[in-house]
Amino acid sequence: MTPDGEETSALLGRLPGVRAFDLELVDAQMRTPAMRRLRFTAEGLADLDAFSGQDLMIAVPAAGQAHFRRRYTIRRLDRDAPAVFLDIVLHGDGPGAAWAGSIRAGDRVEAIGPRGKIGLAPAADWHLFCGDEAALPAIFTMVEGLPDDAHALAVLEVTGSEEEQQPEVVRVRLELDWVYRDGEPGTGTQLEEAVAGVPLPAGTGHAYVFGELRQVAACRKVLLGRGLAPEQIDHKAYWRRGVANAPHGEPLRPDT
Repeated sequence: MTPDGEETSALLGRLPGVRAFDLELVDAQMRTPAMRRLRFTAEGLADLDAFSGQDLMIAVPAAGQAHFRRRYTIRRLDRDAPAVFLDIVLHGDGPGAAWAGSIRAGDRVEAIGPRGKIGLAPAADWHLFCGDEAALPAIFTMVEGLPDDAHALAVLEVTGSEEEQQPEVVRVRLELDWVYRDGEPGTGTQLEEAVAGVPLPAGTGHAYVFGELRQVAACRKVLLGRGLAPEQIDHKAYWRRGVANAPHGEPLRPDT
């Protein structure tokens, strides 16, 4: 189903710089056992102006009601095709995972974007990226957007080696540290422990922490304890364990 025009118009009026796109799925492929890449086309994509790490808000169809809004990183944009690629994790039983796992070529969905305020810090001497598999599309897109002389480190938590990926274009000095979790996504302390132990280069760095709400908070606390100032850490929770994201796509906070 598609959202009604009044809701879409209200969002376009409230969110500056965004547009609505009528996406049509061209094809899909499994990148790993838990991540599916969706390739869409739409009129107007050639003019989409997005920076590395921004996303599209998708009106995901849901049983029993019109839709939920869910946000997915623009993994790659091919303006010549035109096409936009979204990499989506299929774990869990929420409407986003169900939609991403079942959508087929020819299916259509509304998208609004670009969304997102977190971009690359241009003056940093080095960049540290931390997150789980839900954060991989944003982290790899941002790594690919760094200048050629940049130094990047990434601490990435996944289920196992079968979920490891590599950026598609690596022009920078990149150090990848894969962490395998013991339990379910969003549990355990392996990610924050790895962040606590990763060697930080000399100079002024910038950190980007994405993923499950509790883990994001824990990793940010670790980085503050290691001497990074609050303004050197960009952080965003994509989801919260045990609690469905709100209909607008953001994870509900503990006090909500």
